[in-house]
Amino acid sequence: MLHCPADDISLTRDDFGRPVSARPPADADWPPDAELFLAVGDDPDHRLVALARDLPVALSVHPVPHGPLGELLLAFTSLERESLRRAPAADRARQLARLWARKEAALRLVGQGGLAAADEIDALSGAPADGGTVRLPPALTDAGGAPGPVAHVRDLPAGPDRVACAATPAPARGVRFWGANAPGGAAA
Repeated sequence: MLHCPADDISLTRDDFGRPVSARPPADADWPPDAELFLAVGDDPDHRLVALARDLPVALSVHPVPHGPLGELLLAFTSLERESLRRAPAADRARQLARLWARKEAALRLVGQGGLAAADEIDALSGAPADGGTVRLPPALTDAGGAPGPVAHVRDLPAGPDRVACAATPAPARGVRFWGANAPGGAAA
């Protein structure tokens, strides 16, 4: 994907502990100050990796829950809970997992400790079926009380029993998928 040997990729960590390239791979034909950001999804069956040039990226991968959803609704806004209640019963668990993956990916952009603010993020109204924008809580992003920035979220293919989402602080261009769960089973 990067057109270089793995040994040519030098990694360090950003202020939040996320991996980022210390310098561009020699054969990547990138500007000398370009950065490669990456995130790895925690999925026991498949490895999900998000790469972005000059753009921090965060991933969230979750199983679709089975069984009662009652307690799981605590991390959602009243608008999201109402939407989930109105959803067809057969789709409710997947929709809940999708909303949670969007929230978690967005919060991972602001670093550790943000998941406690999940009930302050509406991952429904700004995000159409395949993603969109999610406004982050001001308390996590700006001590001055100004409106928090948005995270650009994109739902990713993850298989029948999982959901996945990537988040970046600006729109990501040139998104590609590889693997069995990619649209059409190949790169998209």
